[in-house]
Amino acid sequence: MATWVLLVASVLATAPALAPSGAATAQTPAATPAELLDAWVELWGTYDLDRVDDLFVRDDRLTYFSSETEGLIQGFDRIVEHHRGFGFEPGGSSRDQRIWVEDVEIVDLGDTALIGAIWFFGDPASPESAQRGPMTVLAIPGEDGYRIAHMHFATYERP
Repeated sequence: MATWVLLVASVLATAPALAPSGAATAQTPAATPAELLDAWVELWGTYDLDRVDDLFVRDDRLTYFSSETEGLIQGFDRIVEHHRGFGFEPGGSSRDQRIWVEDVEIVDLGDTALIGAIWFFGDPASPESAQRGPMTVLAIPGEDGYRIAHMHFATYERP
């Protein structure tokens, strides 16, 4: 627990420095943390690797804990490769399984926002059989909208 608190504290302390360069993106920037979360859910609906560039901080300070791999994933290029490993491809593709979120809480921390939710992955018509778990997103504002500076996922054990 102390390690998690230290990681969050260190990311929050440096969050204003993580703001993106302000380069325009092909998509509409996320004006709010809620819009950023919606865009992330949409990303997983399209598997469009090109959209990763629109949502995440684009440098080596970006951090990510996956529910599928051990250890910290750090840096934009590694996040792109991590998504490619899930089948994301330029332009996107269609998948039977979807991701969605419930129990969303967004906390405004001034220069940052902390988003907590429960993620589900599977068939929305059968949520009881979906993989699921808690997630945390650290969103920071920049000249071109909010971006993800850190994500952390875990998976609940199936009953």
